[in-house]
Amino acid sequence: MAANQEKLEKLAYEYQLLQAQAQLLAQNLELLTMGRNEFQAVKETLEELKKIDYEKPEILVPIGAGSFLRGVIVDKENAIVSIGAGYAVEKSLDEAVEYLEARIKEYDEAIAKTQSSLKQLEGRLQELAVEAQKIQQQEAMSFKVKK
Repeated sequence: MAANQEKLEKLAYEYQLLQAQAQLLAQNLELLTMGRNEFQAVKETLEELKKIDYEKPEILVPIGAGSFLRGVIVDKENAIVSIGAGYAVEKSLDEAVEYLEARIKEYDEAIAKTQSSLKQLEGRLQELAVEAQKIQQQEAMSFKVKK
């Protein structure tokens, strides 16, 4: 009986650790998805800008709290894109879209890896739950009332 109790405690400890890891992976997955969606939105915006045939199109510039200013794009042939670590470079719209597509692909790969890891963790969590349930059933079946 004491051996089964010790096994249950070890299973519970491992379960808690894996559950914490799964929670971190789920949060990471959410952040990756948000980042990917942001890059996708920028890419789509630049692709639509390429379709505009008139010079200096008008846009709304967000200034926060759901407020905007009217603005004009003075150079619709180039975009300034972030390359990380606080740096940005000017690229043609085609180069910028190409760069963004590469970043989206990187995000997709990271998302796929994270989803795979999360699925493995969830499988192991399920195995631990089944194992604990078996031990508890054994304990219940071996329970005897003292006379």
